[in-house]
Amino acid sequence: MSNKRKLVLSFVLLFVIAYLSFSAWIAHDTKIILKEAMSQDANRKYMNSSAFESINPVERGMKADSFKYNPSSHHIGFVLPLHFFVVSKAFVTQKYENADFGFREPVKLTLILKSGKWYATKATSQP
Repeated sequence: MSNKRKLVLSFVLLFVIAYLSFSAWIAHDTKIILKEAMSQDANRKYMNSSAFESINPVERGMKADSFKYNPSSHHIGFVLPLHFFVVSKAFVTQKYENADFGFREPVKLTLILKSGKWYATKATSQP
């Protein structure tokens, strides 16, 4: 094997490792964003108001009589991030189910890297 071929393969392997590492980081932060957006007192360091209003059930008018977020009732599926390192689209399915209220929906998030965290700038869902 020539040195050029080894060098090219090394760069490709390095790129794949970096891409997968960023993907794992995005998936982790996406789950945090979805959990934060479900609670009424969401920490806005993870998303803007528009993203919060698009994810939070109460903000969307999906009111149960007394909706109170319970993390054990919230299940987040596999996160598929497509990214170019500082911007990302993340696709995920979330399910929330308790005795009074429930839904299952695909969510698409637009994320940017901001201050070392992934920040949701846009969210769309289809309940």
